[in-house]
Amino acid sequence: MVGLRDIRDFRTRARADNPSIGSGSPFNIKAESFFLPVFSKEEVRGLLNQHTHDTGQVFSEEVLEKLYAYSGGQPWLTNALANEVVSKILKNDYSQEITLDLIELAKERLIEQRQTHLDSLADKIDDPRVRPIIMSIITGDSPAFDGADDAIRYCRDLGIISTGNPIQFANPIYREIITRILTIGFSIGINQDIAQTSWYLNTDGTLNMDKLLDAFTKFYQRNAESWIDRYQYKEAGHQLMLMAFLQRVINGGGRIEREMAAGNGRTDLVVFWKEQVITIEIKMHHDKWSEPEGIEQLARYLDRLGQKTGYMVFLEKKSAVELSWEDRIRREVHIVDNKEIILYAM
Repeated sequence: MVGLRDIRDFRTRARADNPSIGSGSPFNIKAESFFLPVFSKEEVRGLLNQHTHDTGQVFSEEVLEKLYAYSGGQPWLTNALANEVVSKILKNDYSQEITLDLIELAKERLIEQRQTHLDSLADKIDDPRVRPIIMSIITGDSPAFDGADDAIRYCRDLGIISTGNPIQFANPIYREIITRILTIGFSIGINQDIAQTSWYLNTDGTLNMDKLLDAFTKFYQRNAESWIDRYQYKEAGHQLMLMAFLQRVINGGGRIEREMAAGNGRTDLVVFWKEQVITIEIKMHHDKWSEPEGIEQLARYLDRLGQKTGYMVFLEKKSAVELSWEDRIRREVHIVDNKEIILYAM
């Protein structure tokens, strides 16, 4: 039998008012079980080499690295990305070179198409064992201690999160699809008038991130409390609202990459707009250490990316009744280790 979970985890529903008759499996047939892991990089290389052997079309080492990074070695995604390039984009013309741009295009097309395998992620998001883990990854908070082990194991069995620590989505494609599913409600509520990409461009075509974050600050002030109050994923609503706003604007000519993991206390976004690389950290106000810690975290992250300037969006958890908008909205510039940190608090 092939499934997402070990057969020992199944329960028999005897009656509608009795969820289980005990911990035993209804199938007393199990001799042993085997968990099929994701492909290693060497196994992905072996798979692609079979294609090269049969057709002569080469996957360069750089292309292999990119394909493996996007798929995380997940067997279906690995094959789907390669097939999207070879069969769908290049129409089985084996004389054409497979480039990094083609892998990028294939990734975006898979996300947009959301085939059955990827679309099934939507069914898992509202599972009571999956939801707190997803929220912890997006917010950067540690998952609740009670029941965390079973929830984490369940999500790993489903293939939603990777093995080991930190707890994060299994691959960038899952991360992007889950985030887009969760932000769709916010996204469709954003008026097109304020989401026009051209409004946020300088005369030379570069993206004016200050103008964009100023607009989001006003939008957030007017809508945050009423929107998030109606949102099922309230704990992650602040971060997702910003992501939805940025996505609507950036889709007009750029892309966003997200880095998030449970327990790291933040969500990092990198906006790619033509030649620009713009880093944004989203940090929630939990206590007096949240802001200085976030500034230091962003400085280290910028150093890792080789960037000199970055933005930190510092979001208040208190309601406007507890802390007025006049007291929370501010823009500051901090210099840390020769890095410019532009802070937007709201």
